[in-house]
Amino acid sequence: MAVKPLNADEIAKLRGNPYIASVISGNISFTPEFKHRAYKRMIKGIPMQEILLEHGIDPDILGISRVYGITYRLRQYGKREEGFIDLRKQNSRKPAVETKEQSLATRVMQLEHELAYTQQEVEFLKKSTRQIWRHGNNGNQGNAGSKVRHDP
Repeated sequence: MAVKPLNADEIAKLRGNPYIASVISGNISFTPEFKHRAYKRMIKGIPMQEILLEHGIDPDILGISRVYGITYRLRQYGKREEGFIDLRKQNSRKPAVETKEQSLATRVMQLEHELAYTQQEVEFLKKSTRQIWRHGNNGNQGNAGSKVRHDP
């Protein structure tokens, strides 16, 4: 099932609803309050289309695929300890505000890692150079003791 694309009028209508937190390029985010209310009604056996209509949201605008998705996610949220709050802001890749000591310790660890890596690269290059030197002259050790023939 493909998700029904939303036109500009539908997006404007959805954005005007107090139970919708945001509508960005077809992605709809509901408020925690709506999620909690809808979940309570859903576990009582009320169909999601009816719940949406009760909250002023037209299920025909959303499309059947989104309605099923909302139902699925509400069941998942109902099982979580955190409930219906949006955890995406808490799980961002950016670290929390670091103290000066934490940022210095992080920088020291990064530099120690870079140093160890650079030392490994140097050792590798030394070994590679020795290998090339040994085997570069058809097994001869450098030019010492080898006879070079010059044809006239």
